[in-house]
Amino acid sequence: MANSGWDIAMRRIDAIYDLPQFVASSLVRKIAANKFRLPPTDRSTYQQLPDYVIVRIEHIVREAYLDAGEDVGGDVLRGYLWQQALEGRRAMIASGELLPPTEFRRRIGVTEKRLEKLLNDGSLFSVEVDGVQYVPAVLADAAHNLRRLQTICQIIVPAPPLSRLDFLTSRNGNLGDRIPLDMLADDDDFKVLEQAAAAWAAEWSRTAVKVYEGEHETEPAGVEPLYITVAEIDPRRPLWERASEALHVHGYEWPLGPYPDLRSFTLFVERHTSGSAAPMLEACVQILVDGEVIRIRVVAAPGATLTSKTMPAGKNHEGLIDITEQVIAHLTNAKRT
Repeated sequence: MANSGWDIAMRRIDAIYDLPQFVASSLVRKIAANKFRLPPTDRSTYQQLPDYVIVRIEHIVREAYLDAGEDVGGDVLRGYLWQQALEGRRAMIASGELLPPTEFRRRIGVTEKRLEKLLNDGSLFSVEVDGVQYVPAVLADAAHNLRRLQTICQIIVPAPPLSRLDFLTSRNGNLGDRIPLDMLADDDDFKVLEQAAAAWAAEWSRTAVKVYEGEHETEPAGVEPLYITVAEIDPRRPLWERASEALHVHGYEWPLGPYPDLRSFTLFVERHTSGSAAPMLEACVQILVDGEVIRIRVVAAPGATLTSKTMPAGKNHEGLIDITEQVIAHLTNAKRT
C-alpha cells in the first residue's frame, strides 16, 4: 500500500466522503500545493462542497502529509504549527482570556495614552491575533497586586508575549511548583519571584564573544574562532557589560586553551535570541598590542561614539583572553564616563 501524503489523504477522504476520484485528487493536490489551504481562486470549482467540508478536507490533507513524514521540519510542519497557534489565540479571545485594548482600559481605569505607556515600558504586554493587538485579561485582574505584577512583566520583557503569559500563569518547578501570580502578595515570595523572573528572562537571550586572529570588519567565513564564550544575559543590559559578563561567568567557552600569544586579533560580540535562526552582530573590535599600549578600533557598535582608542598594555596580562578582558573593561568604563 502506497504511503505518500497524497495516498494517505485520498484514502482518508474516500472513507468519509463520497467524492469522484478526480475531484478528490484535484482537491488534495491544490490544497497541498498552497500551504494546505484551498486557494480562494479555486473555491468556485468546488462550489458543490460546503465550506465546512472544505475545511475538514484541508485538515485531512495536512495531517496526511505530516503522517507521511513529507517536509516535516519544513514548510508543512511550520504552517501546521502556526495554524494551531493562531487557532489557540482565537480561542483565547472567544473565552475572554485576551481583551481588546478598549475593554482592558475600562477594567483598569486608565486612559488610552496611559495604556500605551504601560505597553511601551513593558509593564503590560499584548498578543497579536489576525493583525490586531489584545491584552491578557489576567493583567487586569484586581485579585492580584497589579503594581507588583507590572514589575514582573517589566523583568520578563525579553521573552515573546505568549511565553510571558505562560510563565505568569503556569506552575514553576524553580518556585516550588507554585504559580507566579500566587506569589505577588507576600513580600518574601515576591523577592524570590523577582529573582526567578530575571533568571528566566535571561534564558531568552545569549551574548557571545568570538575572537579571531588578525584584523577583520566582518566575521571571517570558514574559519574557526580562536576563542568563543556564550552566556545567558538580559539583552537590556549595556553591550559592554554583557560582553564582560560573558567573558567572566564561563557559561560556555571553547576551546579551553592554551591560547596563542597574538599581537593582533579581532573580537565580535553577538546576541542570539531564542527562536531566531541568525545572531545579531552588535560590535566588532580590532585589537593591536603595540609595545606598551593596546590600540583599539571599534568598527561597529550600536550607539557607540568611540571609534579608536589606546590604553596601557600593562605588564601583568597573561595572553589573549586577559587582553580581551582588559579591553572590554576599558570600553565598559569609557561608556560610563
